[in-house]
Amino acid sequence: MQFRYDMGWNEQSLTGLIGYDCLLGKHTWELPIIKPTGTYTLPAASPAFVELLEKEVDGAREVVLRLTNKSTETAWINTITLAAVLPRQQGMQFRFPANVPHGIFTVDEMADCAPVEAGLANFCVALTADDARRATNILFIGTEEKWGTAVWRKGEKVTIAFCAAVEENLPPNASLELGTLYVQHASPPTQLTAVRDFVARRGYTPPTDGLDYSGVMYSCHPFGTMDAGFASLQEDLFAYAKRLPAMAAMGIKHVWLLPVFDHNEDGVYHSNDQAIIDARYGGEAACRHFCAEAARLGMTVLFDYVPHGPVPEHPLAANNPDWCSKRRDGSMHIEWNCVSMDYNHPGYLDYTRQLAADHVRRFGIQGARIDCAMGGLSNWRPRPGKRPSASSICAGVKISKAIRDGFLQEGVVPLSMPENFHPIPIYYPYTDVFYGFNLYRVLCEMEGLYHTDRIEYVRRLIAWLKDESELLPMGMGKLRFLGNHDTVSWVWQARRATAIYGTEGAKSLWVLFSLIDGMPMIYQGDEDPAQYSNPDGPQLTSFFTELFAHRNRLDAAAPTTYIQTGTALCVIERSGALILINLGDKEETYEQGKTYTVAPYGYQVDYQ
Repeated sequence: MQFRYDMGWNEQSLTGLIGYDCLLGKHTWELPIIKPTGTYTLPAASPAFVELLEKEVDGAREVVLRLTNKSTETAWINTITLAAVLPRQQGMQFRFPANVPHGIFTVDEMADCAPVEAGLANFCVALTADDARRATNILFIGTEEKWGTAVWRKGEKVTIAFCAAVEENLPPNASLELGTLYVQHASPPTQLTAVRDFVARRGYTPPTDGLDYSGVMYSCHPFGTMDAGFASLQEDLFAYAKRLPAMAAMGIKHVWLLPVFDHNEDGVYHSNDQAIIDARYGGEAACRHFCAEAARLGMTVLFDYVPHGPVPEHPLAANNPDWCSKRRDGSMHIEWNCVSMDYNHPGYLDYTRQLAADHVRRFGIQGARIDCAMGGLSNWRPRPGKRPSASSICAGVKISKAIRDGFLQEGVVPLSMPENFHPIPIYYPYTDVFYGFNLYRVLCEMEGLYHTDRIEYVRRLIAWLKDESELLPMGMGKLRFLGNHDTVSWVWQARRATAIYGTEGAKSLWVLFSLIDGMPMIYQGDEDPAQYSNPDGPQLTSFFTELFAHRNRLDAAAPTTYIQTGTALCVIERSGALILINLGDKEETYEQGKTYTVAPYGYQVDYQ
């Protein structure tokens, strides 16, 4: 095995491994684009001194890239790539477990230099070959910035590359280090659990002081839904609290309240001052009443924090310019018409921590959904010791920790759910419930297959879920949803689940997502279309009430065993129950001690 590298050095690719891709102008959610060139040349007189520091760690080979600027001028660094190059083996395949694109890719079917890129920051590439005794995992754990991942073939060589979105002005004789690459060998049956155990031994484990994540989550807003323009209800929190008993009766345990803070006319996610409950929703008194009523019913309320920042003229930004990320020319970075705060700044972290603590004192909330928790845009006037791109995932982890610490500061056992799309280890210690957007992305990829080959759809979905259950840590909740406020209104499918899969098809998927491990979530109106101004939509309150009664009998932390049936029937075992869900439009049978017959789109739970 060989290791190669590349980087953008003063706007040119240093070794030519991949094409130069400037990060300036990219959005927070965009990853570096990896374009293999098919060449690799180490410059004879390079201005960069690159060391690949290797050692054995816990049975794996560890590689760290250290870069030093040998020139007399400051160098503009724009991405750094670290890659492992392996000889092509007979029957070689790879996959991005718990990530997208889903499925297994065969190296022999790849054209030269035609990369397969992961859709989200990806820390594990799992490789297998015809040698059934041995598998290889290539891992990358970054702690500063997000990264792209790609696999490609060139002749008899296979390259697994991780391109980190590093941005830095590196002075002469200064050095920086990239995240760590690991090569781990394992046997195929335990290939992914070996990764999970290895990562845990590196210290990346979920918190043990958080709220039990059992129960169902309901995401909502007193003015109605995003796909109805927040105009379908127009209630304040006094009036909206009257709906809480019906939610509790349906089986809801956790209420994720979309932002109700003082905001401008751009929308609820354009908060001006998160210390103030907007008068449109009844102000502080109404919010106190809503939270007290939820507590009386045994429900947890999560506030939806929006740390990316307010509009530039708001005092929070205008009076604290050093909290705001800057472009290379020193002007403020703007995204979504708001400043991009640098979550690394101690002042902003303390402000956010105290904000959460104050909300606990005033309203008694117990949880937080954290918007834009992947960090912000690069800050070209960074804190000492930080490179500009550290305002990415490094800062995202810090803001997630700060909000969670605000709850702990007040003696509250928290339920924290950062909006982090990437299932990467650095977030594990501050994530009670992982946002689960990776699974939603799988559904988007397979939407066409759902309508053409339900058996293959089920096979792929179950295989992906099995991989996820083996790779991600035990004890961390996973949010399971068919849609949220974003996806029903403007991104990805931009429709309700019932419009995509039909009412019965959506119901069968909700059953699956509710009865596997994790935390099921429905978005306001999924149970009652009047909530989003759709008089023709299906009324599903009774369906969810029955389903969540089953869900609440199961141990949320109990692992799920997935069984491939070769049919449209999903069969799982957990908490001592055998669960059968038919995703197809034909009756299916299954034998396990006895014969089970499951109606089209139906389900059965056998509490054995």
